[in-house]
Amino acid sequence: MHDDGVIGRAARTITRWQLPILLLASPLFLFARPSLTPALVLLPLLWLARLRARGHIVPRTALDWPILGLLIMVLVSILVTPDLPFSLGKIVGVLYGAALFYAVADLGERPAGVLVPALVVAGLGAAAALLSLVGTAWASKWTPLQPLISALPEVIQGLPLAGNEAGFNPNQVSGALIMFLPLQLTLLAGLSRRSLPALSRGQRLALLAALGVGLVVTAAVILLAQSRAAWAALALGLLVLGAIAIRPLRPVLILLLAAGLVALLLWDPANLGRWLVEQGLMVESGETSWAGRVELWSRGLWGIADYPLTGMGMNMFRRSVWDLYPLFEFPPGYDVGHAHNLYLQAALDLGLPGLICYLALMGTGVALGWQSYRRSPERLARLVGLGAAAGLAIHGLWGLTDIVALGAKQGFLWWAVLALLTTTAASWGRFPGGCRAEGAAATTEGRSGQ
Repeated sequence: MHDDGVIGRAARTITRWQLPILLLASPLFLFARPSLTPALVLLPLLWLARLRARGHIVPRTALDWPILGLLIMVLVSILVTPDLPFSLGKIVGVLYGAALFYAVADLGERPAGVLVPALVVAGLGAAAALLSLVGTAWASKWTPLQPLISALPEVIQGLPLAGNEAGFNPNQVSGALIMFLPLQLTLLAGLSRRSLPALSRGQRLALLAALGVGLVVTAAVILLAQSRAAWAALALGLLVLGAIAIRPLRPVLILLLAAGLVALLLWDPANLGRWLVEQGLMVESGETSWAGRVELWSRGLWGIADYPLTGMGMNMFRRSVWDLYPLFEFPPGYDVGHAHNLYLQAALDLGLPGLICYLALMGTGVALGWQSYRRSPERLARLVGLGAAAGLAIHGLWGLTDIVALGAKQGFLWWAVLALLTTTAASWGRFPGGCRAEGAAATTEGRSGQ
């Protein structure tokens, strides 16, 4: 059947290039302000183009229902927020993240399967690490790292585009990037000759070298960001990942993991911080103290109790906390930013229904990755699923004490990892709708006895 003309061809072209279009337009959404609101029309235009080209607005995934629930609660937040311009940045960030999720998930329907989306998502993580290397407002916490931090160029600081004249928050940078380190490790392990039969030896080595550079840069930025919570979550997560994937070292890694859990249970952050300062390994910093975090958590619980169904409105906790639940561990008027807990903040922004949807996304994403590792007939899909699930779980563990809020500038990275997990699920038939899911299911059945 012939195409119906220029509109149909344009729709197919736009759909084919939807991911690059979204990435190029990212500054309009991630640094949103009321004057840029008309840019939001780009999202329905992309969806309408896909509807014209392929007969459906978005590809079907295993996460559609919790995403729909989350977006409904974002609509509720628009209605209940007392200051829409103040909430706008986070609202637009969620809408952009959901659009990016489906653009990445769409890559899984292509013949290359999980390879292309895995490389795209790993590339996004590496690009974010490079940008953070020159755009983070580095804090001076660990004395041995101060010479390295002083040598870093300041390229983005002071520009309005950064959204913060001082630069990106180092804790949020590390919390976003820890999702990618396990993925980069497992992707490197999975790119064997058998996984890439169409590439020459030189092409495969170049790809491995690029991934290796991305891994080094990501690890360096996490180190320089000096987030103790990120370091602890990453160490525990990598031990679990190693114990699952490396059988010969499993007993040793399990012992190290047990020792780490015991140390974490006995850890007194305040005393440890004082000891490190006394030893000259750490300097006093203005970051939120442990007592301050505990106070913020209590205020977050009070806010959820007062606004259980709708939340306070996205980003409103940072402004309302001083009026409704005064703080004593902070100077008057101090901008606390958020509740320093991913799950409390999700409920404060979007109510308990929003928290349920957020937990469903996190839990289902990790489950998809684990099942991909257990059930996929493709070695690359198994390793990518394991790495992406580990990164998401590490991010969730770190989120107990810090946060990349829904709709935050680094939040689109979380959506990209979720989308990658849906593409790994396609390799064993858990990608509702589409021919690839049916073919993968048949392949799984045919190889189940091997």
